[in-house]
Amino acid sequence: MNSHVVEFQNACKIYPNGTEALKNITFKIERGEIVGLIGPNGAGKTTAVKSLLGLLKLSSGRVKLWGQDSYSLPMEFKKKTGFLLDDRGLYENMTVEKNMIFWAKVYAVDTRKVKGILERWDLWIKRKDLVKELSRGLKQKLAIAKVAIHDPLFIVMDEPTSNLDPVVRRQVVDLLKGFAGTDKTIIITSHDLYDIERVCTRIIMIRKGKIIADGSMEELKKQLGVRECVKIIVSTNVSDVLKKKLFKNYPIEKIRDKEILVPGDHFDTKKLVKFLVENDVGVERVESEKVTLEDIYIKIVKEDEE
Repeated sequence: MNSHVVEFQNACKIYPNGTEALKNITFKIERGEIVGLIGPNGAGKTTAVKSLLGLLKLSSGRVKLWGQDSYSLPMEFKKKTGFLLDDRGLYENMTVEKNMIFWAKVYAVDTRKVKGILERWDLWIKRKDLVKELSRGLKQKLAIAKVAIHDPLFIVMDEPTSNLDPVVRRQVVDLLKGFAGTDKTIIITSHDLYDIERVCTRIIMIRKGKIIADGSMEELKKQLGVRECVKIIVSTNVSDVLKKKLFKNYPIEKIRDKEILVPGDHFDTKKLVKFLVENDVGVERVESEKVTLEDIYIKIVKEDEE
């Protein structure tokens, strides 16, 4: 079996209304990677996922799973996949336990394993409850448990942590992180960028149907020209006159309220602090400002709006 599980080859999708959802995208995902697929609304994420699952036919190009065309994937390979989309695939008028037993039978899984799976997801205590009586968070946990019931080697999850309360969200994130280091290949699409950053080992960013960045967080920063910053916290407001001097003489990124941001690399902040003090600006402290995935995402969205 090839080391890469997923392969997009010059994938293009044009809808009947003329919308180009995917524009010649090419990438591979290796076995064991946990990949976050992110981008603004309408970027092409859903189209990419649906084509990968064989739910949508490309206009041109190919999408492969384990070297097989995803649109005509043989059953033996389909049994190795699991996915969570908008429709959770749960039966509202059945109990938690009966839902899991049903899906265990669908995937030819020993139904005696259901108890252990529900215990792992803290759902055994709810086994006799009807699904329609569960909270949104518990339904989501049950849906994810259902996705993993047959121990698939490839999993796609669309917004697995959306609309969850903080406690359940943390539980789901911890369980997803538990897949790291295994042979499972996972793709997660989400607007919860903090969760993507915590769970995923690699991030693919799509904009207007094209891949604009692909790699780890550090690699994304370099590809998109996003730099770490140092934040100087001051106790007094910076006058407009002084702001002009600062922007003229120092590589100032931004001045907001009582914060001055400068590049975190190759810049001696001591000279700037000395200049501020000499100009009667009280300096409280200097601290690093870590660039998050959200910062990168906002930068991309702003470029879309311009």
